[in-house]
Amino acid sequence: MSMKRFFGEIIKNKAIISEEENGHLRNVLRIKIGEEVVVFNGDGNDYVCKIENIGKNETVAQVIKKQTNKAIPKKDITLYLSAIKRDNLELVIQKAVELGCKRMVVFESERSTMKIQQEKMSRYEKIVLSACKQCERADFMQLKFLSFDDMLFDFAKRETKLFANEREGEKFDFSLLKDAKDIGILIGCEGGFSQFEKEKILKTNPENISLGLRILRAETASILLVGLASIISEN
Repeated sequence: MSMKRFFGEIIKNKAIISEEENGHLRNVLRIKIGEEVVVFNGDGNDYVCKIENIGKNETVAQVIKKQTNKAIPKKDITLYLSAIKRDNLELVIQKAVELGCKRMVVFESERSTMKIQQEKMSRYEKIVLSACKQCERADFMQLKFLSFDDMLFDFAKRETKLFANEREGEKFDFSLLKDAKDIGILIGCEGGFSQFEKEKILKTNPENISLGLRILRAETASILLVGLASIISEN
Protein backbone atom coordinates (compact mmCIF):
# COMPACT_ATOMS: atom_id res chain seq x y z
CA MET A 1 0.00 0.00 0.00
CA SER A 2 1.35 3.45 -0.93
CA MET A 3 1.96 5.96 1.82
CA LYS A 4 -0.49 8.82 2.35
CA ARG A 5 0.55 12.15 0.84
CA PHE A 6 0.33 15.56 2.48
CA PHE A 7 1.29 19.08 1.54
CA GLY A 8 3.55 20.69 4.11
CA GLU A 9 6.53 22.89 4.86
CA ILE A 10 10.02 21.41 4.94
CA ILE A 11 12.38 23.06 7.45
CA LYS A 12 15.79 21.40 7.53
CA ASN A 13 15.06 17.79 8.52
CA LYS A 14 11.50 18.40 9.72
CA ALA A 15 8.16 18.45 7.91
CA ILE A 16 5.39 20.66 9.26
CA ILE A 17 1.84 19.75 8.26
CA SER A 18 -0.75 22.35 9.24
CA GLU A 19 -4.21 23.80 8.61
CA GLU A 20 -6.59 21.64 6.54
CA GLU A 21 -3.90 19.06 5.81
CA ASN A 22 -3.36 18.54 9.53
CA GLY A 23 -7.07 18.14 10.13
CA HIS A 24 -7.30 15.55 7.36
CA LEU A 25 -4.30 13.65 8.76
CA ARG A 26 -5.56 13.72 12.32
CA ASN A 27 -9.35 13.50 12.11
CA VAL A 28 -10.07 11.71 8.82
CA LEU A 29 -7.16 9.36 8.17
CA ARG A 30 -6.30 9.05 11.87
CA ILE A 31 -2.58 8.75 11.22
CA LYS A 32 -0.63 7.70 14.33
CA ILE A 33 2.75 8.70 15.74
CA GLY A 34 5.45 6.50 14.21
CA GLU A 35 3.66 6.04 10.88
CA GLU A 36 5.43 7.02 7.66
CA VAL A 37 3.90 9.47 5.18
CA VAL A 38 5.04 11.41 2.11
CA VAL A 39 5.19 15.19 2.37
CA PHE A 40 5.65 17.52 -0.63
CA ASN A 41 6.07 21.28 -0.74
CA GLY A 42 5.93 21.97 -4.48
CA ASP A 43 9.67 21.81 -5.16
CA GLY A 44 9.39 18.60 -7.19
CA ASN A 45 10.60 16.27 -4.44
CA ASP A 46 8.91 13.73 -2.21
CA TYR A 47 9.94 13.68 1.44
CA VAL A 48 9.41 10.37 3.20
CA CYS A 49 8.74 11.24 6.83
CA LYS A 50 7.99 9.56 10.15
CA ILE A 51 5.35 11.21 12.30
CA GLU A 52 6.78 12.52 15.59
CA ASN A 53 4.01 14.63 17.06
CA ILE A 54 0.36 15.23 16.18
CA GLY A 55 -1.09 18.44 17.56
CA LYS A 56 -4.38 20.25 17.24
CA ASN A 57 -2.97 22.81 14.81
CA GLU A 58 0.01 21.05 13.23
CA THR A 59 1.83 17.76 12.87
CA VAL A 60 5.61 17.47 12.97
CA ALA A 61 7.45 14.66 11.19
CA GLN A 62 11.09 13.65 10.82
CA VAL A 63 12.37 13.62 7.23
CA ILE A 64 13.81 10.17 6.56
CA LYS A 65 14.48 10.40 2.83
CA LYS A 66 14.29 12.95 0.01
CA GLN A 67 13.60 11.62 -3.47
CA THR A 68 12.79 13.09 -6.88
CA ASN A 69 9.10 12.81 -7.68
CA LYS A 70 8.42 10.50 -10.64
CA ALA A 71 5.19 12.21 -11.73
CA ILE A 72 6.72 15.61 -12.54
CA PRO A 73 5.92 16.59 -16.16
CA LYS A 74 8.88 16.07 -18.48
CA LYS A 75 7.63 18.46 -21.17
CA ASP A 76 6.49 22.07 -21.04
CA ILE A 77 2.77 22.02 -21.86
CA THR A 78 0.67 25.18 -21.45
CA LEU A 79 -3.11 25.26 -21.81
CA TYR A 80 -4.65 28.60 -22.84
CA LEU A 81 -8.39 28.57 -22.23
CA SER A 82 -10.91 31.35 -22.70
CA ALA A 83 -12.95 31.79 -19.51
CA ILE A 84 -15.84 29.31 -19.32
CA LYS A 85 -18.50 28.54 -16.72
CA ARG A 86 -17.05 28.10 -13.25
CA ASP A 87 -17.87 24.40 -12.76
CA ASN A 88 -16.42 23.51 -16.14
CA LEU A 89 -13.35 25.67 -15.55
CA GLU A 90 -12.70 23.93 -12.24
CA LEU A 91 -12.97 20.55 -13.97
CA VAL A 92 -10.40 21.59 -16.60
CA ILE A 93 -8.01 22.91 -13.93
CA GLN A 94 -8.19 19.56 -12.12
CA LYS A 95 -7.63 17.49 -15.26
CA ALA A 96 -4.87 19.75 -16.59
CA VAL A 97 -2.91 19.04 -13.40
CA GLU A 98 -3.52 15.29 -13.68
CA LEU A 99 -2.52 15.25 -17.36
CA GLY A 100 0.77 17.05 -16.77
CA CYS A 101 0.30 20.69 -17.73
CA LYS A 102 3.12 22.88 -16.46
CA ARG A 103 0.90 25.93 -16.59
CA MET A 104 -2.63 27.01 -17.45
CA VAL A 105 -3.62 30.48 -18.63
CA VAL A 106 -7.24 31.62 -18.40
CA PHE A 107 -8.24 34.74 -20.33
CA GLU A 108 -11.31 36.70 -21.34
CA SER A 109 -12.28 36.76 -25.01
CA GLU A 110 -15.15 38.60 -26.68
CA ARG A 111 -17.55 35.69 -26.19
CA SER A 112 -16.40 34.52 -22.76
CA THR A 113 -19.31 33.38 -20.61
CA MET A 114 -17.55 34.15 -17.32
CA LYS A 115 -15.69 37.16 -16.03
CA ILE A 116 -12.33 36.41 -14.44
CA GLN A 117 -12.45 36.93 -10.69
CA GLN A 118 -9.10 37.14 -8.95
CA GLU A 119 -10.74 36.55 -5.57
CA LYS A 120 -11.49 32.99 -6.72
CA MET A 121 -7.76 32.25 -7.00
CA SER A 122 -7.54 30.68 -3.54
CA ARG A 123 -10.27 28.20 -4.51
CA TYR A 124 -8.52 27.34 -7.77
CA GLU A 125 -5.23 26.86 -5.91
CA LYS A 126 -6.94 24.36 -3.62
CA ILE A 127 -8.14 22.46 -6.69
CA VAL A 128 -4.55 22.38 -8.00
CA LEU A 129 -3.29 21.12 -4.63
CA SER A 130 -5.97 18.42 -4.40
CA ALA A 131 -5.25 17.26 -7.96
CA CYS A 132 -1.51 17.12 -7.22
CA LYS A 133 -2.18 14.86 -4.26
CA GLN A 134 -4.50 12.63 -6.29
CA CYS A 135 -2.09 12.13 -9.20
CA GLU A 136 1.00 12.13 -6.94
CA ARG A 137 2.68 15.16 -8.50
CA ALA A 138 5.10 17.08 -6.29
CA ASP A 139 5.12 20.30 -8.33
CA PHE A 140 2.31 22.78 -8.77
CA MET A 141 0.79 23.70 -12.12
CA GLN A 142 1.11 27.46 -12.55
CA LEU A 143 -2.27 29.17 -12.96
CA LYS A 144 -2.53 32.66 -14.47
CA PHE A 145 -5.31 35.01 -15.48
CA LEU A 146 -4.40 37.28 -18.40
CA SER A 147 -6.01 39.65 -20.87
CA PHE A 148 -6.50 38.38 -24.42
CA ASP A 149 -3.54 40.36 -25.75
CA ASP A 150 -1.21 39.28 -22.92
CA MET A 151 -2.29 35.68 -23.45
CA LEU A 152 -1.56 35.95 -27.16
CA PHE A 153 1.90 37.39 -26.51
CA ASP A 154 2.68 34.44 -24.23
CA PHE A 155 1.17 31.88 -26.64
CA ALA A 156 3.31 33.24 -29.48
CA LYS A 157 6.47 32.30 -27.57
CA ARG A 158 5.68 28.57 -27.52
CA GLU A 159 7.75 26.43 -29.89
CA THR A 160 4.78 24.26 -30.91
CA LYS A 161 1.43 26.05 -31.00
CA LEU A 162 -1.90 24.23 -31.41
CA PHE A 163 -4.95 26.38 -32.13
CA ALA A 164 -8.21 24.43 -31.94
CA ASN A 165 -10.15 26.32 -34.60
CA GLU A 166 -13.65 24.89 -34.83
CA ARG A 167 -15.07 24.58 -38.37
CA GLU A 168 -12.00 26.26 -39.90
CA GLY A 169 -9.17 24.07 -38.62
CA GLU A 170 -7.27 21.52 -40.68
CA LYS A 171 -6.31 17.91 -40.12
CA PHE A 172 -3.18 17.65 -37.98
CA ASP A 173 -0.67 14.82 -37.62
CA PHE A 174 -0.45 14.48 -33.85
CA SER A 175 2.54 12.14 -34.14
CA LEU A 176 4.57 15.30 -34.77
CA LEU A 177 4.25 16.03 -31.05
CA LYS A 178 6.47 13.08 -30.16
CA ASP A 179 9.62 15.20 -30.07
CA ALA A 180 7.97 18.44 -28.98
CA LYS A 181 9.25 19.93 -25.73
CA ASP A 182 7.34 23.22 -25.47
CA ILE A 183 3.67 22.96 -26.45
CA GLY A 184 0.97 25.62 -26.27
CA ILE A 185 -2.69 24.63 -26.65
CA LEU A 186 -5.25 27.39 -27.33
CA ILE A 187 -8.98 26.78 -26.93
CA GLY A 188 -11.92 29.16 -27.01
CA CYS A 189 -14.98 29.37 -24.78
CA GLU A 190 -18.43 27.94 -25.55
CA GLY A 191 -19.09 30.57 -28.21
CA GLY A 192 -15.68 30.26 -29.81
CA PHE A 193 -13.58 33.19 -30.99
CA SER A 194 -14.73 36.16 -33.03
CA GLN A 195 -13.33 36.49 -36.54
CA PHE A 196 -11.19 39.42 -35.39
CA GLU A 197 -9.70 37.30 -32.60
CA LYS A 198 -9.07 34.40 -34.97
CA GLU A 199 -7.15 36.69 -37.32
CA LYS A 200 -4.94 37.88 -34.46
CA ILE A 201 -4.33 34.29 -33.30
CA LEU A 202 -3.42 33.12 -36.81
CA LYS A 203 -0.77 35.86 -37.03
CA THR A 204 1.23 33.91 -34.40
CA ASN A 205 1.59 31.11 -37.01
CA PRO A 206 0.06 28.27 -34.97
CA GLU A 207 -0.95 24.84 -36.20
CA ASN A 208 -4.54 25.60 -37.20
CA ILE A 209 -6.09 22.30 -36.20
CA SER A 210 -9.44 20.57 -36.40
CA LEU A 211 -10.71 18.17 -33.74
CA GLY A 212 -13.05 16.38 -36.11
CA LEU A 213 -16.53 16.83 -37.50
CA ARG A 214 -18.22 17.01 -34.10
CA ILE A 215 -18.14 20.34 -32.24
CA LEU A 216 -16.71 19.71 -28.78
CA ARG A 217 -17.42 21.60 -25.60
CA ALA A 218 -14.51 23.74 -24.41
CA GLU A 219 -13.80 21.47 -21.44
CA THR A 220 -13.90 18.36 -23.64
CA ALA A 221 -11.51 19.87 -26.19
CA SER A 222 -9.17 20.97 -23.41
CA ILE A 223 -8.96 17.55 -21.79
CA LEU A 224 -8.67 15.78 -25.15
CA LEU A 225 -5.86 17.96 -26.51
CA VAL A 226 -3.83 18.10 -23.30
CA GLY A 227 -4.17 14.34 -22.95
CA LEU A 228 -3.05 13.71 -26.53
CA ALA A 229 -0.11 16.10 -26.22
CA SER A 230 0.98 14.58 -22.93
CA ILE A 231 0.80 10.96 -24.07
CA ILE A 232 2.32 11.45 -27.53
CA SER A 233 5.18 13.64 -26.26
CA GLU A 234 5.81 11.10 -23.48
CA ASN A 235 5.23 13.73 -20.85
